[in-house]
Amino acid sequence: MRTNFIKHRKLISLFIISAIVVLALPAISTAAPAIQVNINGKPVTFGNTQPYVINNIVMLPVRTISEALGANVTWDGVNNNVILRRGNNISILKKGNDTVYVNGKAFKLLTASSIRNGSMYVPQDFITDVFGFQISYDKKTAKVSIQIKELPVYYSKNFRIKYLDNGCKLITDGEHYRILLVPRGKTAPKGIIADKTVYIPLQKVMTASSTFAGAMAKLNVLDSLKAVTTSKDYWYILKVKDLVSRGAIKYVGGDNMEPPNYELVKSINPELVFLYTGTAGQQHVMRKLSEMGVSFAVNNEYLEPDGLGRLEWIKFTAAFYDKELEAEKMFNDAIKNVYTATAKAAGLTKPKVAWGLSWQGKVYITNPASYVGKWITMCGGDYVFKDHNVRADTQVSPEYFYAQAKDADVFIFSSTTNYMKSPTINQIVKENPLFANLKAVKNGNVWAYAPDWWQTIPETDVFVKDIAAVFHPEAFPGYKPVKLVKLPRE
Repeated sequence: MRTNFIKHRKLISLFIISAIVVLALPAISTAAPAIQVNINGKPVTFGNTQPYVINNIVMLPVRTISEALGANVTWDGVNNNVILRRGNNISILKKGNDTVYVNGKAFKLLTASSIRNGSMYVPQDFITDVFGFQISYDKKTAKVSIQIKELPVYYSKNFRIKYLDNGCKLITDGEHYRILLVPRGKTAPKGIIADKTVYIPLQKVMTASSTFAGAMAKLNVLDSLKAVTTSKDYWYILKVKDLVSRGAIKYVGGDNMEPPNYELVKSINPELVFLYTGTAGQQHVMRKLSEMGVSFAVNNEYLEPDGLGRLEWIKFTAAFYDKELEAEKMFNDAIKNVYTATAKAAGLTKPKVAWGLSWQGKVYITNPASYVGKWITMCGGDYVFKDHNVRADTQVSPEYFYAQAKDADVFIFSSTTNYMKSPTINQIVKENPLFANLKAVKNGNVWAYAPDWWQTIPETDVFVKDIAAVFHPEAFPGYKPVKLVKLPRE
């Protein structure tokens, strides 16, 4: 009897052990899936900083997700703050806090920020409060979707990028043409009204201005550039110069502002031509391309009254390559650099600055309302023509120029050195003898533009740093400007 009881107890024990093992198996096979995050349907790569869920709230690594959305992110270790810069917006969140401040306005988050594996995490509503984008979480599929309806544009008022279904975009260019961008292999949503349709990413492009190539170089899409209106001798983007020299990019005429060779353009058959309009624009080229059935997009960055507005057009170019969030990040990183440079000049004694040139007996100044006029102020300079009527012609008499500029500490001769017969102080004095009596000329503090000045607009932060360093060299010890060239006496 006792033997049977022992056998029975052993069987019960084996049954209990087996049940425990069976119950344990589902816990191993149903481990929580990794959280997937998509921005307009495109996945975000997180590396070692994976999102996680706590109390049904998705926690996202703030740096990774914010940079994926184009923000500049910095960590203020002194105050334990993370700082996000997006155009003219600054957001601040303290470690362990549940309130984020956007331009000083407080937003209460679902839960406090936290630190995991050395990285700060924020709850999902941070995306809506700081970026204004829609975010949703599907528990069943463990997927987070961030939807951007329109790309933020902070300084420019002359282009727009709206997002549609199926990866399509509707672009408004500098002449208010509506261009429907459709990813190759996909179809456009029905009911969209557009002036033209372009398939992206672009593979065969022509630029009707050398200024547009800088953005293409920055975005690493120069392989799509097949035709230009600037010959090899006038290129200062080395890769473009090389490609034009080897014939991989065709020069179609235009060095002297003449129309391109349309027969050659036709033989190249570009998918799109980037051109500009305005008072001295390329409307004649636009009309001819329309007759030929060649699509074009108007990039009017040069008309922007703000340097950051000019820079912002890199997003316009990027949209044709599905790289606009990369461009947004480049833009916001540059803004951070601009603020860093101008902060060094803040509060310092302002030098008097003359900015202009003499050409074939005519003297021109920079409009104080232009982006250059604003750069002078931003960089801590006192522009001697600041009271000049902003609506007046920027061509002035030599006597007027001298009367205003004679005591200037710095003279920026607004021409690239490659267009000067001899880039020296003596040469500009020969061009206009009145310049000899300017204080800046006597002291040898005269600067001109580097040859790549017009072809590297996406390096706006470098331009600003150079100007600030020229005005306040004591604040930038050891720094040598690259966009401005100090002219030798002879």
